[in-house]
Amino acid sequence: HSKGKQMNQFKRIVLGAALLAAAGAAAAGTVNVVVDSAANSLGGGAAFETGVFLAAGESFSVSANPADLWDNSWTDPTYLSNADGHAFQSTSIGGLYDAIGSLVGEIGNGPLFHVGTSLNGVASGAGELKFFYFDTDAFNNTGAVHVAVTAVPEPANLALMGLAIGAFALTRR
Repeated sequence: HSKGKQMNQFKRIVLGAALLAAAGAAAAGTVNVVVDSAANSLGGGAAFETGVFLAAGESFSVSANPADLWDNSWTDPTYLSNADGHAFQSTSIGGLYDAIGSLVGEIGNGPLFHVGTSLNGVASGAGELKFFYFDTDAFNNTGAVHVAVTAVPEPANLALMGLAIGAFALTRR
């Protein structure tokens, strides 16, 4: 009888650990990246792939250091901006009208969206979060910005964590 009880307790521990691991894996922490104005330009560069994969409807936040500056005209100080871009220079690229020099994002192959120095958003589709420097040519861009990305755990992940804690609690009996 005691051997069966120990086996059930062991099963609950394994189940709790598996649920806790699944909840932890599904809930992304903060990822810090550096987006380069030339390498990650919409005008001749490539997307910066963050490694953060979002589900449709999942909340996320992005914060770019407002003190970090990048430039779309070599080192002409007139064109220095942070991730919010230039107040005096805007254009339309890929269906998005935004300030030149802005930090913009894309989830999967979805539409571009403005990020700037701060964004609290909800994923419109599923896929990897990518960043770009918003401009039409990369050849004269300099500088980079430091960006922090946090995916907010979905309610399902929190439920998994609750189940895991409950399974661990049952092992105490």
